[in-house]
Amino acid sequence: MKVDLNNIESIKQADPSGYLPILKNTPADIKKVWEEFKAQNFAAKKFDKIVVCAMGGSAIGADMAKSVVEKYSHLPMQIVRDYQLPNWVDDKTLAIIISYSGNTEETISGFVDAQNRGAQIFCITSGGKLLELAQENSLDHFVLPPNMPPRTAWGHSFFVVLELLIKYEVLNPVLVSLDSSIQVMQETIEECWEDVSADKNEAKQIAAMLTESIPVVFAAEHLAAVARRWKGEFNENTKIHSFFDEVPELNHNAQQGLEAADDLKKAVRILILQSHLYHPRNQLRAQIIQESFSAQGLSTDLVKIGGKNITESICRGVIIGDYISVYLAFLLGHDPVPFQAIEDLKAKLDSKKYVAELLSK
Repeated sequence: MKVDLNNIESIKQADPSGYLPILKNTPADIKKVWEEFKAQNFAAKKFDKIVVCAMGGSAIGADMAKSVVEKYSHLPMQIVRDYQLPNWVDDKTLAIIISYSGNTEETISGFVDAQNRGAQIFCITSGGKLLELAQENSLDHFVLPPNMPPRTAWGHSFFVVLELLIKYEVLNPVLVSLDSSIQVMQETIEECWEDVSADKNEAKQIAAMLTESIPVVFAAEHLAAVARRWKGEFNENTKIHSFFDEVPELNHNAQQGLEAADDLKKAVRILILQSHLYHPRNQLRAQIIQESFSAQGLSTDLVKIGGKNITESICRGVIIGDYISVYLAFLLGHDPVPFQAIEDLKAKLDSKKYVAELLSK
């Protein structure tokens, strides 16, 4: 069935699992979770570095939080998407363990490693084995609302991690601007939702341009995590390959890809995320990248991401990308919600058995 993005009934038929209502409720859902978390009190901790163990949709919110921490805090922070922690993790490290399902094998392994190193652990999950471990070991933790596609909980982890670091006096709440970021998300949704016609809807316009392309997303600084998010949403929502790269590093390698064969160039469409909050040289680089790549026959689009500060800019960028990926899924005939290929991989890995063996040691 061909989907008409200007026809509400056509869009509803293309969304049998109801992904668009989840997107529309994002600001309210995040605010509710954030308010619940703010009301909780946790014992003070003294640490001089931060490590986050997480994967996929649970990790991306931490990536975004890292951008804020790097801007406004003196503490180093690293995101670990693997089974083992860096050797520097010790009893002066805050280890934030995030798994929406609570059963992610890499994250459970990271939890065990953090525990063995004497790190100060805080767990964020909706349930599963991670919640059991937090409760059994009397560790500080926060329980997220269950039964959501894990990637839609990005904002929960983003806001909870930032608020946690506010509680621990690592971040100044005035600088972080979480209240205004909720409002920015709502405003962006109102610009992108299904009732807004394609001629006034940037997300629909970009989705329509991508129907025969592999999206490659370029970004700098705080929007690098957003570019990664866009790539992940194209993978999970749209069910297509996608890639991301970071300015200015890509100018030292990917730039040379301009010499690629014409047939390869036709398969790619480059989306460059631009922000007035970038370092001036990175703003200039984004503009030059569009010009140089376009001159060599590559389809490129400069997507300007607004926001008065980096937290607002991140939230706006995520919402736009989510809508693009969902509209593109509809145009390509895919239901955004299911992620069967990932579930099939987990079954082949026999994750439950691995976690059981890990915890029995």
